[in-house]
Amino acid sequence: MLELKLTTSASFTAIKKQIVILNIYIETITESPSNTSIMNWVKKIGYYQLTKPKEISDDWIIIPDHSIQLGQEKLFVVFGIREAKIDFSRPLQYNDLTPLIITSKKKWTGEIINDYLKDLQQTIGKIKYAVGDYGSDIKKGLELSGIIHIYDITHKIANIVEKMYKNDPQYQKLTKMMSEMRMKLGQTNSAHIIPPNQRKKSRYLNIDAISNWAIKALILIESKRIQKEDKSVIENLQWLKKLKKFIEEMSMINKTICQIEKLIKHNGLSELIIKKCNTIIEELTSDRGKFFKAIMDEYFCKMTELLPDVKKILSTSDIIESAFGKYKNYLSCNPMACLTNLSLCIASFTCHLTDNEIKTALESVKMKEIKKWTEDNIGTTLSTKRRISLLSG
Repeated sequence: MLELKLTTSASFTAIKKQIVILNIYIETITESPSNTSIMNWVKKIGYYQLTKPKEISDDWIIIPDHSIQLGQEKLFVVFGIREAKIDFSRPLQYNDLTPLIITSKKKWTGEIINDYLKDLQQTIGKIKYAVGDYGSDIKKGLELSGIIHIYDITHKIANIVEKMYKNDPQYQKLTKMMSEMRMKLGQTNSAHIIPPNQRKKSRYLNIDAISNWAIKALILIESKRIQKEDKSVIENLQWLKKLKKFIEEMSMINKTICQIEKLIKHNGLSELIIKKCNTIIEELTSDRGKFFKAIMDEYFCKMTELLPDVKKILSTSDIIESAFGKYKNYLSCNPMACLTNLSLCIASFTCHLTDNEIKTALESVKMKEIKKWTEDNIGTTLSTKRRISLLSG
């Protein structure tokens, strides 16, 4: 039951209903737990994962990040993994990680993060390096702590893509026309060919959706299949022909990005992987391709110089972004979508879900411990303030 909750997107209420259905099917007369009980069990597992004793070692790698939600509070989360335990034949998985810090504040500074990291090292030993984006607070905190900062490959490439396309008139025209198509054609016969929605925040993290739609739309209007389409479809896609060369180049750059990201995220950053990446990048012969290659060369050199004795470097923090996304899905039924002690579910994702571990967590953690943790790390939530302000009296 808990495994179903922690490994799928089913809501707490859905899990409760599934238990009811199962009881009917196997003809048992047992009382089904409420969705609140299931939620509390998840919190207990998260609290157990977060507070249980950690290994003391000199090869810890941390993945720190912030998550912003409704309200002023900003959640600070740090995952950790020992270098000796990284499987460089695949991307990181939740149960590879150890939750080290989950706490919130209205304001984070490099000095505050430094204090947390110093306390953390007294608990787990030496932190060899950290992997993440170059957010100013975390970057400064790592600098003050003397911890080497490896720039996450996803954010690095997004930064390069932004430099290439942000002020490019052709890119601006492409994205503008795509946005106009979505607005104009959403309720027409051409609705099936409208472009994907463009993310407003961090839109350069992934040009995959834009380039894939544009190249497929070009293929459509140049193929025999277009004869089966309504005339309005043909008319609404004709503008793409003027940007054909630009779109084909962007598609090739996107294909290159996908290939090198997969190599680095699956295998880590090493001399062999850098060589393979450079071979792929060499196929980009345009000015933008040469620009991309030059900055990637700089990135490879800088990251490997930071850790000259490390043969394989973890260079992706995707796993913590995934955890934040999964956590926010847990909050999707909450209209306030504010920070609560349900943030403990982020730690629960790392549970190995063995019967013994779940049993230990549920039996050893008391709700009063979670209440105390909430007071220390979350404080008064927006929901509580709303209830006091609007529903009192």
